[in-house]
Amino acid sequence: MAALLFYVGLGAVLTLEEAGVFFLPGDISLVAAGLHSAQGGSIVFISWIAGSVGMVIGSSILFHGVSQADSVSRVVPVRVVALIHRHQIKGVAVARLVPGLRNATVFAAAGARLPYRTFLYGLVPAAIVWSGLLLALGWFGGAAMLATFGQLHHSSFLKLVSFGLLLAAVVYLWVRLRKSDDSEVVRVPSVRANDASNG
Repeated sequence: MAALLFYVGLGAVLTLEEAGVFFLPGDISLVAAGLHSAQGGSIVFISWIAGSVGMVIGSSILFHGVSQADSVSRVVPVRVVALIHRHQIKGVAVARLVPGLRNATVFAAAGARLPYRTFLYGLVPAAIVWSGLLLALGWFGGAAMLATFGQLHHSSFLKLVSFGLLLAAVVYLWVRLRKSDDSEVVRVPSVRANDASNG
């Protein structure tokens, strides 16, 4: 029973983290799961399945949520959207393996109005590879990695940097939304004026 709860909990953490609860330690949880398996506490293959399925479900939830929110898709950089739209499955798969772009890929795919099936075809292999990589890191060097994570967690400097990056992201999103709203306001009257002149 305890083993089942472990696998369900791992999958749930990955699902929530990929669905938008970004402060949850999804990647660290997979590293810890790899270490747990190396110590004989769990079966690494089942952890691999649980982690991969959690990533796929969570990213799918985020994809559908972003697809319904026009204001969110408007703040995604045009180049990223164009890149995902051009390369489609391959673009999603590769971008999902780049740290820092993994969650942004979901926003870009939704902003590019990529069909969900196409997004899924790129998401699934990337989830399998990424979860397997983190489990392997945990299996072979999990103790040292978790100790390093613990030291970084208590670093005041890194906390300050993280807060600064979060603030910068919020300001960036606000500016992008304001510019998008202003362009809409300018474009609508000009269209009406052209219609009046043609009439």
